[in-house]
Amino acid sequence: MINMIKAEFIKEKRGANFKLIFIVPVVFVVFNLLMVSLMGQSPEGKSYILATSFNWYPVMILPIVLSLLAVNIMGKEKQEHLGRDNSLNLSIGKMIIAKNIVVFSELFAILFISSLLIYIVGKMILGETIFIHTLIIATLCLFVGSLPIATLSLLIYRLFNKRLPVILINFLFTFPSAVIAVTNYWEFFPWAYNLRILSPIIGVHPNGTFLNPDSPMMEIGAVYTGLLISVAVWLVTDILILIKERRKTHA
Repeated sequence: MINMIKAEFIKEKRGANFKLIFIVPVVFVVFNLLMVSLMGQSPEGKSYILATSFNWYPVMILPIVLSLLAVNIMGKEKQEHLGRDNSLNLSIGKMIIAKNIVVFSELFAILFISSLLIYIVGKMILGETIFIHTLIIATLCLFVGSLPIATLSLLIYRLFNKRLPVILINFLFTFPSAVIAVTNYWEFFPWAYNLRILSPIIGVHPNGTFLNPDSPMMEIGAVYTGLLISVAVWLVTDILILIKERRKTHA
């Protein structure tokens, strides 16, 4: 298993995903900084760049990034490669798990670098109120809340063996996420998890506005619920991928 993970990292070293780790954070933070400059001075004790970063990331950036991470790593395995792996009695299931680990590592690297840049720009350059513990918690929650979309992207790719369905589904399902995140049904819509989880942490409504302390969206219980559901959906989706690959192998 360890050798498979190492092999996947080696494959990624010269691939597009490795470049995304450095390109995405820089482009997003620069774009965010330009947009925030149009909003004027941040309210006292708040930070526009922190709020918009963790509000726009789930809506504008992560669906595309997660789609690319999934299709790029899965696209390396052509049908002849899978046939060779089967002839060598290599476990396709373990290969999928290895790809999961690599994609999660790449996702975490992107979020870590992004958060570091947000802190440098927002706190050290603009002098906005950004608490390091809030930034750390928000980053970790954003990572966990993104796991279901990452594994669902891998599953969609394995179902269709094409890039377009992954990108299209993530793109289309992102549009209603801000609306669904404020309803009682957000638990059933993985694309809304991040927006709902992050609301109490950064004090921002899924629509991008700052929340009042007494707002129902500030209920901290939603954070724990969202994190638990995210982990559950991730595990269930991974199990479905493994079942599909096992059936395909024995077919």
